[in-house]
Amino acid sequence: MGFYKKFNILLNSGKNEETLKFLREFKNSRTLTVNEMGWMYWNTSDILAIMRNPLLVYENHIEFVEWGKIALLPDKLHWFVSDTTQALTLSLGEYFDEWFDWYLYACKHSSRNKENRGIRFESHRAAIASLLKLEKFSQIEVPFRNLLELIEEDKNWENNIFAEFTYYTLLLEKAFIFDQQELVNDVIKNINYLTDQKVKKKVLCSNVVEKQDNVALGSWEDLNSSRLTKDSMNVLLHNIGCTFNEVGKYEESIKMFQLALHNGVKISKYGLSLYLSSIWKTGENSEEVVKAFNEFSSEGLTVNEMFQFAPELRNVDWSC
Repeated sequence: MGFYKKFNILLNSGKNEETLKFLREFKNSRTLTVNEMGWMYWNTSDILAIMRNPLLVYENHIEFVEWGKIALLPDKLHWFVSDTTQALTLSLGEYFDEWFDWYLYACKHSSRNKENRGIRFESHRAAIASLLKLEKFSQIEVPFRNLLELIEEDKNWENNIFAEFTYYTLLLEKAFIFDQQELVNDVIKNINYLTDQKVKKKVLCSNVVEKQDNVALGSWEDLNSSRLTKDSMNVLLHNIGCTFNEVGKYEESIKMFQLALHNGVKISKYGLSLYLSSIWKTGENSEEVVKAFNEFSSEGLTVNEMFQFAPELRNVDWSC
C-alpha cells in the first residue's frame, strides 16, 4: 500500500493526532522531494486548522512559506495560500493579514502557466472567500480581478465551467453585501445560464471518471486536478444553494439544492438547514419541510440541530 493511500485511510478515520504523528514520521523518514515536502506542510496546516489551533497552524505555515520561498519554483508559490479553512483558522489568531501578504507575494512572484492554473484558482478562491467571511473589503477587488483574469486565460481549460461558476457564486455574495441589486440580478442570470447550458449538459450528463484514491488531499496533483466531475460540480451546486438562501433568493436556492440532491450530493447539516429554510420561507408549508427532512437527513440527525443554522425552522409544525 502506497504512502498516500495509507494517509487517506488515516485521514478519513478522523484521528487527527494520529495523522499528525504520521506526517511527522514521514518528514523524518528520509530526504523528501519538493512535492512531498510541500504536501507534508500543507496537510499539517490543514489538520491543525480542522482542529482550530491557529497558533500551531501559524507556526507550521511560517516554516512552509520560508521553505517555499527558497525551495519552490515560481509556478508553485500559490501552494501555501491555496486553502480557505487554513486562512480562516489563522484569522482566529489575528494572523490573517500575514496570510494575505503571503497571497500577494505568490501573485507577484508566481509564473502563470496551464500547469499551475488549478492551484492559482484555489488561491484566488481562498482569498475572496476569506475576505468575504471576515468582512475585509478594502482589497477584495484584487483577488476578484485575479480570478477573472485566470478564467479568461484559456476558454478551453477543462476547469473553466467550475471556475466561472465559483466566480459568480462569490460575486453574488459580494453584490448582496454591497446592496448592488442590479448586479445581483445579472449574476443570477449568469448562474442560471451556466447551470442550464454547461453544468447540466456538459458535466452532470457526462461519464467523467472521479478522482482516484491514490491522489492525496493537498498534493500538487490534487490541487491541480480536474474539477470537471459530478462530485466537484455537486459541491458547487450545494454551495450556491446555501448562498441563494443567504441572499434571500429562496426559490433559486431550492432549485439548486434539488439539482444537487438529484445528482447524489451528500448534503451537509448546514446545507440541509438552509434547504429546509428556503422551503419554509417560500410558503411556510410544514408538510413540505418535514417531508424534505425525512428524505434527506442523515441517520441520527435531529430536528433541533437544524435550529442552530436556521432558527426560523422552530416555527415548523414538526408533528405533521
